[in-house]
Amino acid sequence: MSARARRAAPVVAVLALLVAVGAGAWAVWGDGSGNAYASDVVTTPDPTPRLPYVESTDPLVDPPGDIAFKKTGRTEIFERDTLLSEDELEIARATGVAKIDARVTRRTDGTVLGVWRFTLRDGADPFAALDEFDGLYKRGNHQLVPGGDDVLLRRFVHEDDSAVYHAHYVRGRDVLRVDGYGPSATDQVVDLLERQLARSPAEAEPE
Repeated sequence: MSARARRAAPVVAVLALLVAVGAGAWAVWGDGSGNAYASDVVTTPDPTPRLPYVESTDPLVDPPGDIAFKKTGRTEIFERDTLLSEDELEIARATGVAKIDARVTRRTDGTVLGVWRFTLRDGADPFAALDEFDGLYKRGNHQLVPGGDDVLLRRFVHEDDSAVYHAHYVRGRDVLRVDGYGPSATDQVVDLLERQLARSPAEAEPE
């Protein structure tokens, strides 16, 4: 079954499976995180959505915890500050990402949480970018959690049972990401993903 076909199940199934993994997972941060406003033209970063919902002036929620970094800028800024891996920078450039917003926090128990927004320039396909970002983690042996109402959620578990989570989905011209790792990553990523989807629901790929 293709990755796109697997995005059809209810998101509640993803959340239930995540909770079943169990809280208290430590993890090593996955492939990067960052933000950027690019010079590419984006006339409608948040066009009228195909799915009905109340448009928010801010499509991202704030993760709980102390701010580790919160930035918006061109991809070059995050290459300079090493906030994205070279692989992710290459995907961003190749798929037409024009702007990236990132909010990363650290909680008192050490859990790190992040929310990202990759906005594509006019004419670029956000679903193609979604597949490329998800494919990066797939190639890194991050396992797809079945289910997800147009959300691709992956989890990597280390030998010591620590785990890292990355969820990607499309909304308008954006590829949105929710990720996290730490001693209570499972429950906290579940909560953050629920909040983010409530703010900016996932959008299905057009037929």
